[in-house]
Amino acid sequence: MRRLLLVFLFLLTLASVQAQAQTLKPVPPVQGKTVGQTLAMMGIASRFYSALKLAKLDSILNSTPKVQYTVFAPTNDAFDRLEEKGVKLTSSSVKGIDPHQFDLMMKFHVVPGRYTTEALKAGQSLRTLNTVLNIKITAQGPKIFVSGLNTAPVELRNAYILCNNGVIHLIDDVMIPFSRNQLKPNAELPK
Repeated sequence: MRRLLLVFLFLLTLASVQAQAQTLKPVPPVQGKTVGQTLAMMGIASRFYSALKLAKLDSILNSTPKVQYTVFAPTNDAFDRLEEKGVKLTSSSVKGIDPHQFDLMMKFHVVPGRYTTEALKAGQSLRTLNTVLNIKITAQGPKIFVSGLNTAPVELRNAYILCNNGVIHLIDDVMIPFSRNQLKPNAELPK
């Protein structure tokens, strides 16, 4: 019964994310859930969580609250657009990108530290788990954008979601930290 109540509260929280998207105000935290657990429960970002698991980053995002992470989580629609570019993600494999590039891409979406929307400032640069590449923060009025060396700016789509070990921001594109024409179309990650 308690689990059903938690699921209901989480779904209510997700509904409020969409309602608050224009104001970028925080969504009430999902009590007692890590970034990884929250992503696993979010239908809108389920493909991203599957990708994190393939890159073996899910355990990091399920760590104790002592270690905080900020995740820029692409939606399922973003992964659909990535498939149009030749990268196909299933629950057990990724095709169209070599394993090293895939790891770099997934680490590029995770930043050590807790960065709410209010903490993100235009001109700021955030070190990602891909330690040689940073995410750059830009703004146009109230809108906040994230980008990298080879990525176009991607707008933060929602209010952030607080978790006990970090923050989740939904975005509408998969940020690829290398030139898209470097994708290797026939490569496949092992299962």
